[in-house]
Amino acid sequence: MSVAPNKPPIVFHLIIALSLLIGLFAIINEWLEPKPQLKPFTLVLDNPLTSMPDYSDITHVPWRKDIFFKTLLPLVLYENERISWQGEQLMAAKQLLDQGQELVGNDLQTLTKIVRYYGLEWPLTEKEWAALDRRVKQVPADLVLMQAANESAWGTSRFAREGNNLFGQWCFSKGCGLVPSGREAGKNHEVRKFATILESVQAYMRNINTHRAYRQLRELRQQLVNAGKEVKGVDLAPGLLSYSERGQAYVDELINMMNSNAPFVDQAMQEVGHPFLEQE
Repeated sequence: MSVAPNKPPIVFHLIIALSLLIGLFAIINEWLEPKPQLKPFTLVLDNPLTSMPDYSDITHVPWRKDIFFKTLLPLVLYENERISWQGEQLMAAKQLLDQGQELVGNDLQTLTKIVRYYGLEWPLTEKEWAALDRRVKQVPADLVLMQAANESAWGTSRFAREGNNLFGQWCFSKGCGLVPSGREAGKNHEVRKFATILESVQAYMRNINTHRAYRQLRELRQQLVNAGKEVKGVDLAPGLLSYSERGQAYVDELINMMNSNAPFVDQAMQEVGHPFLEQE
């Protein structure tokens, strides 16, 4: 007499079916989950400079200028590359939103950080999108270099040497920086201290791109961009009337400095180039 084989319990079939369903659900969920659309910023600056070089033993003015520009230019180029990346992410996010897609996860975090960095809060109105577009633009390297030279006495001022502050930026909490020797009684401002020269460059460029005092500069820049023209420092200098108490005299001095030092800046650009583009 033959014996019929034992059939697997029905619970065994249920376990197999459940496992298959779980696996199928995981695959569908991964397929449906929104993939990041925005790109991370991956460029690396090898040396953000914890201090400016000592120029005290360089008495030949052209040599001092040459070293100053070549030292500072990589930091300016790096920050401008970061600003371009920010602009690209905003453009990509706006296109996704206009297509009816929703920003979530890392994409939303990236966008929110950029928006807040430029003084706004998410979500944005159409008017705020336009304002943000005017803010997230590169600052001409010659303008940055010349203001740094002017404000820091070519990197030799007390604030440059002791606080890595090349642009004379203030702060208003006790101990945030260095107390100016000629500060008037009753004033509480200090000249801000930075851990690196790069931080000073970044703070300056953010200030130019966000502070209401430099709205005219941003409008001049946007007009040039809209016209498809190159944006040069001399074109934006008129928007810096509020940067110094000297007003127009300060603007005229910057323009003269940019014109007279153009060969040094051009030479620095040729030798330094864009070292970050090779990383992409």
